[in-house]
This record gives sequence, structure tokens and C-alpha cells, in this order.
Amino acid sequence: MKRRLFTLQVILLGLLILAFIAAIIQTINITDPVAKQINELPKSGRNEEFDPALSRLNSTETVINYCDSLYDQQYKNSDVDDFQKYYTEILSSVIRKRFYHGYSYYGLRTNYMAFLFSKVSANGYRAIIVPDDILKYPAAACSQQSIIMMEVLREKNIASRKVGFQGHQSGHFCFEVFYDGGWHFYDTNMEPDNEVLNAHNRPDIASLVANKELLLKAYKSYPAELILDVFSTYTYGPVNTFPAPRGIVFQRITMFLSYTLWLFFLILYILVRRRYLRLSVKKYVRNRRIYFTQSERGTSPSYYPGIAAPGA
Repeated sequence: MKRRLFTLQVILLGLLILAFIAAIIQTINITDPVAKQINELPKSGRNEEFDPALSRLNSTETVINYCDSLYDQQYKNSDVDDFQKYYTEILSSVIRKRFYHGYSYYGLRTNYMAFLFSKVSANGYRAIIVPDDILKYPAAACSQQSIIMMEVLREKNIASRKVGFQGHQSGHFCFEVFYDGGWHFYDTNMEPDNEVLNAHNRPDIASLVANKELLLKAYKSYPAELILDVFSTYTYGPVNTFPAPRGIVFQRITMFLSYTLWLFFLILYILVRRRYLRLSVKKYVRNRRIYFTQSERGTSPSYYPGIAAPGA
């Protein structure tokens, strides 16, 4: 029992040290993802609207403040009733320029719990879906860019919904925004031609898919067979709902544990240590007879029969 407790102490102490060091590294934020990746070429290999200067937009709050300022500059003194439409156009333009295509992932220095879990399950668990964490990186995939858009629109009370695609060769993730009495399709990741779409009043995905000529014209920078495959089927998500509710709970929990797991190991170590010490100092008492050495008896007259004592 003592040997097992000693071994468990060593294991817990090692895990405690590792978890504490990892938490310290995350706290001081040794790596700067934007600074590390800002000079990388877009992974898609195509011409994108990426603007490195917008890397300063590193939270949903800063994105909202920036879009608010652009809206005020363009429409503050104008008689504009279509706030939802024009604000969405501004936000879409900002997100297209804020990211280039490519997944942003948690690593050992950002959320090591999600990173390790992904290594024993599926890699997608470390693909970032927390909006403010996505904005710490210059690269974002279609789902991640859509999450940022939908989160900002929700903050501005503008209705949106997810649009998912699953072709034979690849999938895609976009969204629609509701204004002017109808839904309008946006894709900040693949960056279709805005002039083409706006010339047709920014149609919804159903109208766009039904009009193959318009679809291919909007995505003219891509091979036609790719576009026809990706957009062959589509599904809608619920309105004004975060598209991955379970995923964001998982990532928030793992982020919390990445900073606090060492506390759990410390508590377990203390409990095991106390148990080990109690076993080490405990004395087992046995009932035994105690024998005392008796003094030697003196010689008595009866020991010498036939000899009388003097005066007898």
C-alpha cells in the first residue's frame, strides 16, 4: 500500500509541475500568433483581400467599434433607413480583409487541453470557434469567419443563420442575413464578386444555386466543377443561434482547465501525501506478556535438613 502511494505521489507531482508550467506559459502569452503568421502567404494560393493592418482588430468589441466608425463616416449625415443592409456590407468587407483563408488552431501554448484531446480523438476539436480567440490569428477558415460575422450581427440585433454545404469532394460554411424583407447570402471566405451579387440585389442561397450562370459568374476565380460540387446541396441553421454550441462549451471548459488543472493535481497530491505519511508513522501495538526478573531467594534453614539452628 505504501509503495503504491509513493508511486502515485511521484506521478501527481510530475503532472502538477507540467500543468503549472503550461499555465504560466499561457498566462504570459509567450507566442504572438499574429506576429508569427502575419508574413505568411495565404494558404489558398489565390489573390485575397487580406489587409495586415486590420490585425489590430483582435476582439469582437474592436471589430464592432471599427465598423461603427466606418458606418458613421459613410452614413451619419445621410437619410439611411436600411441600417441592417449597409452595416452588414461594411462588416462583410472588414472580415474579408481581416483574414486570409486557413484554419486557426489551439496549440500547446494557447489551450493545451484542447490540443491534447484532439490528438487522441479528432483534430477538429482544436479548431478555434471562440470568436475572440479566432481574432487573435490572421488566418480563419470559412466556418471561423462566419462565426465572427454572425456574432457581430447578433450584437447589432441583425438576424442571421448558418448555411452549410457538403459536396462530393469538399464542404463549405457560409451564412445569410435578413434585411429588406428577405434573406441575403454572404461568403467572406471564398470572396465572391460583390459587384455581381449586389447587381442582383444580393440573392439568397436558394436563388443563387438555382441560377447556375450567376453562381459561376460570382465565383469566377474558382474552377466551375468545384463550385458546382460545393454548392450542389445546402442546409440551413437556426436563426440567431451560435452554430456550434457544444463545441464552444468544450473549448471554454478546456481553456479553463488549461489554467487551473494544476490546482486539482495539487489537491490530489496533498491528500495522497497525507495518507502516505499517516501510514509511515503509524505504530501497530501487540498484546504481549511482560516478564519481570525476580530476585534470587535467600537460603532458608529448611533447605538443610538435619541441621538445627543455634539455640534450637
